[in-house]
Amino acid sequence: MMKYGATEYAYAEPFAEALLSDSKFRAWILNKTKFAPFSATARVLSEEMLAARGKSAESWWRSHYTEKCRCEGCSGQETDILAIFESGDARFALHIEVKQPTDRFPANKDQSTNYGIRATCWIENPPTAILRHGDAATVLVCSAFKLKEYAAHPSRFDAVVTFESLRLDFPDATKAL
Repeated sequence: MMKYGATEYAYAEPFAEALLSDSKFRAWILNKTKFAPFSATARVLSEEMLAARGKSAESWWRSHYTEKCRCEGCSGQETDILAIFESGDARFALHIEVKQPTDRFPANKDQSTNYGIRATCWIENPPTAILRHGDAATVLVCSAFKLKEYAAHPSRFDAVVTFESLRLDFPDATKAL
């Protein structure tokens, strides 16, 4: 049986696992965000995240959502990759949207704006299965050739990372892409 979102998963999974296992990759991503000062010391709280999600969770990073909050950012929305980091006393999250090369932004909702709304909401009112954190940023991961088609959406994320730049700078971490 094919996994729901199998194509997206094929792009998201190596990214999430590289955040966890490759300190240079993690630092490279964090350096693209306001969390650059923590790039050398931040660790992903993967075990804690998985424990908070419960025994039925497939992974620490995939498909975080809540239906308890009905705000524009949360209602019917998900975060493809959620990574919560800790560095000293700081705890922060990256909400990462993965747009595989054939994906589009939905026409019937403002997915890109909703990422920022959800990231802010979860700082103040995190769902039960989300670790508390004090700050967050949003990241769009997509193909460079889709940026023109996406028009205004990339500017609504705090950082944009292309698959092409990932392959160039981290060929081992992204060999499945």
